[in-house]
Amino acid sequence: MHAIPQPKEVDRWTEKRSMFGVYDNIGILGDFKAHPKDLIVAPCWLKGFKGNELQRLTRKKKMVGDRMMTLNRHNLEKRISFLYRRFNRTGKHR
Repeated sequence: MHAIPQPKEVDRWTEKRSMFGVYDNIGILGDFKAHPKDLIVAPCWLKGFKGNELQRLTRKKKMVGDRMMTLNRHNLEKRISFLYRRFNRTGKHR
């Protein structure tokens, strides 16, 4: 080793680092009645959801598909059919 490497400059106040642990005090101050998932402001089909795009779109179709405008629903169904074919033709599950 010829030289000591220079220390990295790290921004300690990025969005991710500044908001880390922001909901940790909910259980302590709120008698553990509220879950951080309940405080998320998002569409109903996205709250507490983890999955891929196909799963997200099918969940959206089940929850709000009957209330969507015709063109939006058509585009949603096109995207679902495309992703369904793609996931069935390729992927780790085959």
